[in-house]
Amino acid sequence: MKRGDKAVVVDDLKNLLAEAKVAMLADYQGLSVSELTELRKLLRQQGIALRVVKNSLARLATKGTELQELEPHLAGPTAMVFGKGDPTLPAKLLASYAKTKPTFRIKAGFVEGKVLAKQDALALADLPPREVLMGRLAGVLQSPLRSLLVSLQGPLRSLLMALEAVRQKKEQGPPGP
Repeated sequence: MKRGDKAVVVDDLKNLLAEAKVAMLADYQGLSVSELTELRKLLRQQGIALRVVKNSLARLATKGTELQELEPHLAGPTAMVFGKGDPTLPAKLLASYAKTKPTFRIKAGFVEGKVLAKQDALALADLPPREVLMGRLAGVLQSPLRSLLVSLQGPLRSLLMALEAVRQKKEQGPPGP
């Protein structure tokens, strides 16, 4: 590969890394070309890109960024998976694919600039989607407010019940002699 071609590849990788919310590094050793093509197709259907990269060029692309911590994981055959949407989706797809192909394994990843070790990247696959997490957060935030509302309504309800009892007593008239 010529020096100019390498610069283009490095720039392309830098752009992909800058645009991606999540990226995963995987070892694809032992996969046939058709199996790798099948994985690419599966990922592409979800808007996720897979690139087989030369480790030296990937090191150049991450050098001087917060992603240079990925350098120890850039050894052996490396495929980079880039996602722009839900950060858990690439991890889930790769983890499920790794279950069917024992030679395929996740090396590391990053989410929104934070580098993840292998076990953290795999834990990301176990997280529910963002929408579910946001719903759970809304429920947790709503619970104390609801309790406060019920607590504030209690004395008011007692006052209204006392006033209603007084009104009913007055309607019955004065007690007889």
